[in-house]
Amino acid sequence: MAFTEIDSFVKANDFKKVRQYCENLEIEGRVHSKHQLDTIKSYYGIYMLTLLIENDIVNAKLLYKRIPQDFKNSNQPLKNIWNIVKSISQSDSTSTYKALSEGLGDDYAPLLNTLKKLYQSRTFNLISDAYSSITVNDCSSFLGLSNDDTISFTTSKGWTFDKESNTLKPIPIPKISSASPSGNEQIKSLADYVLFLEK
Repeated sequence: MAFTEIDSFVKANDFKKVRQYCENLEIEGRVHSKHQLDTIKSYYGIYMLTLLIENDIVNAKLLYKRIPQDFKNSNQPLKNIWNIVKSISQSDSTSTYKALSEGLGDDYAPLLNTLKKLYQSRTFNLISDAYSSITVNDCSSFLGLSNDDTISFTTSKGWTFDKESNTLKPIPIPKISSASPSGNEQIKSLADYVLFLEK
């Protein structure tokens, strides 16, 4: 990886610092000169994945618009990461897991693994709150797991499996918060919930 600071933050799973560092690089204008593109080969992809890890799809899309077109055209990993952004924004779980399974190289592996776990966890929480009953097949598609793994995973979380109907009965995730969510957080949570129900 061209930037050792980013590498150290990623290894420490400190994605807030990764984001801050990437933002500072962009503000300082260190990522726009064409002669620098080879040295920042993975910069934009790491930046975009970090935004997705922080569940900030809007800024991930805006970042993509700012990337030089010639760099977007010549960078295959970046194209694949953009497919992840589009799949998540469209609530397309199947395409998201497929895109996340693409091998993009060592620079991206820890971020892809983290994003997959977080995406799965967020989806699980949405299912828990949105459904009183769901088929194993549908739940398996949402979680990116086999049917057997889906049953094992969800029942370990307290869900009930009805073998006769092949359905699962979720239980809502307890809301534990020491402070009231902001207006923006409430709106985003409601939007995520509605979008998931509309799938």
